[in-house]
Amino acid sequence: MNSRKASGRGVEEFPGTGEVSAVLNDSSRRAWVYSSVFALLVSIYFSWRLLPLRAMPESGREVRERPGLLAALSQRPDFTLGFQNVLADVAWLEAVQVAGNLKMALADYDRLYELLNVEANFDPKFDIPYLLGGLVLGESPDHTQKALEVFQRGKREFPTDWRFPFYIGYTSYFSIGETEAAGNAMAEAARLPGSPEYLPGLASRMLSEAREPGAALAMLETIVRQENDPARRAVLDRRIREVTVERDLQMLERAVEKYREKTGTIPAVLSALVSEGILSALPTEPNGGNYLLAQGGKVRSDRVSQRLRVFQRK
Repeated sequence: MNSRKASGRGVEEFPGTGEVSAVLNDSSRRAWVYSSVFALLVSIYFSWRLLPLRAMPESGREVRERPGLLAALSQRPDFTLGFQNVLADVAWLEAVQVAGNLKMALADYDRLYELLNVEANFDPKFDIPYLLGGLVLGESPDHTQKALEVFQRGKREFPTDWRFPFYIGYTSYFSIGETEAAGNAMAEAARLPGSPEYLPGLASRMLSEAREPGAALAMLETIVRQENDPARRAVLDRRIREVTVERDLQMLERAVEKYREKTGTIPAVLSALVSEGILSALPTEPNGGNYLLAQGGKVRSDRVSQRLRVFQRK
């Protein structure tokens, strides 16, 4: 029997090739559908696993979700059957949700750090989590070292990207007060391709300037002008408001001390500083709140619960 037959296109084919191709195409489509459904189910499952347990109305207690299976899998990404990117996205979406809390607690910062590590284990070449996650962690005085760890990990993955030593310098200066480390990191960033022209000057200022809020604000305003990412810019804007509050509090407390030296007493209200001619006007609280005179001549903002430690006198 002839093993081949003429096709309608004038080309000989093995018998049944059309049928086999149709079956193979159908099998490929089904395999694609099954893979997509599996990916969706995996995403749903891990999203559910990642959602932290919220406070229960009847108990009033909050229970933190442990890293669990996803964190364990991130240590061995080869075991994820090719779904590293899917799981990385799940971890990153949860990290964004945690970082979006208006009032983050210490547990939220801990959770964010865990999720950033999980995401980086699955997808180490995604730069945004290092940059944004490190900036958010740096807002917590108790998590500045973890912020530096995140930036350092990003720097290892992207050794020619000037943004990583840049934000290492930013965190070292504005969160820890290590002016020498900050200046050296900024100088390193200035040597990398594509870095802004102002970085060498910024590095020298960090190495020479005292930790004064006024000088810090001038540098912050320079930094925020070069940042085009809206999320990172929002973090920088928050830091500008924090430093502005600290600058105003220090200025008002110095004015209160002058009032005490002049009159022998502490003013009853801050407006007395203007009435006595010590200040021409009271500063405006940048968060929409008010500056209040506290016991012993200290001044506080009714919108900021904790002053920036980095600018406190030692």
